[in-house]
Amino acid sequence: MTDRLQAPAFPAEVERQLEGASPCEIALGVLTYNNATTVPTVVEVVRTGLERHFAGIPAVLINADAGSSDATPDLLAAAGLPLVRARHETPLAQRIAVPFHGVPGRGAALRLTFAVARRLGARALVLLEADVTSAGAEWLRHLLRPVLEQKADLVVPVYARHRYDGTLTNLVLAPLVRALFGRRLHQPLAGAAALSARLLDRLLDDPRWPAPGQNQTDLWIEATAIVDGFAVWEAWLGRRRAESRTRTADLPTMVAQAVGGLFAVMGRYDDLWLEIRGSEPVPATDAPVIPSVEPVALDVDRMVDAFRRGLRDLGAIWEHILAPETLGDVLSLDTASPARLAFPDELWARVVYDFALGYHYNVVYRDHLLRSLVPLYLGRTAAFVVATRDRDAGAAEAHLDAVGAAFERHKRYLVERWR
Repeated sequence: MTDRLQAPAFPAEVERQLEGASPCEIALGVLTYNNATTVPTVVEVVRTGLERHFAGIPAVLINADAGSSDATPDLLAAAGLPLVRARHETPLAQRIAVPFHGVPGRGAALRLTFAVARRLGARALVLLEADVTSAGAEWLRHLLRPVLEQKADLVVPVYARHRYDGTLTNLVLAPLVRALFGRRLHQPLAGAAALSARLLDRLLDDPRWPAPGQNQTDLWIEATAIVDGFAVWEAWLGRRRAESRTRTADLPTMVAQAVGGLFAVMGRYDDLWLEIRGSEPVPATDAPVIPSVEPVALDVDRMVDAFRRGLRDLGAIWEHILAPETLGDVLSLDTASPARLAFPDELWARVVYDFALGYHYNVVYRDHLLRSLVPLYLGRTAAFVVATRDRDAGAAEAHLDAVGAAFERHKRYLVERWR
């Protein structure tokens, strides 16, 4: 281990644990906040996955906790692995209103986990979500083996989801990440991940970590890995089911935090994306998983009604955000009935880009700007459902690919107005 890796100023209680810890090859990071009801599932995944696929390889479990009051860290000790417990600083505002991913101070937790993993010499770190109860032992194999055996540096999951589950990702985050950074990641905010020692060192050396209390860290990590030429892969996993008392279910809050986090990354790190053109898929482990066929309750009439109310009530805000031509095209959409609603891909790309520009130039209070995107997002989602509900899964995937392609084609629109 290098001097740089021995130097970070860890909290005193973490330093005491590290002084007597043995080196490891695999580190498993679990970020927690009051997850006592679900971490036993994580413990079983860790124990079974290591025994089945990585027997005999030295491993350590790292728990970065945001201040749980339900003995969550104690339950992780049941994995029977060497355990490093690290409590990290969490912004008061995030403890009062926990972010959409359920972990206050996630950026600080990730940085602390990365530093501990490298202090112990880990060749690979896998991050598991403390509230995901559908994980299985195979998930460790899918995430870790590309790093340990195939020179991948960052492996992010793709979960089996119904075509209408995760439309915020499918219609906003994924196409925007594709156009900005040139990689076609299916689920850029998937939560779990695996990282190589090489990438961990690069990130720990970087002085431009997102500021505490922001929802930018995961997206910044992915962008940095892509732009710096690290090998980014995807791992096709099974169905993802989260059981959390802390994750928000409020759509405007989710939009404000998730989309706002990506817009903030765009602004602070525009050197990472302004010059990128085109995109390419990323390597994947195994074959794509079959999408879930479980019904997803979507009330298209209600979504269209919300879009109509936005058209009626938010014009004064949208006039500051949307370019006149874009606003005119939005106002001309046919909302007489859900069956007649179509929201062209090119128009949707311009809408999202105008919102990114409005955020960048702070044309209105940013939280108001982000929340005013919700009716437009619901209108676009309703149009997606109308266009694909009578077609097969392949047609739905083709529809989403066309959305991403439209974001790529119109990136110049964004770049020309950004500078």
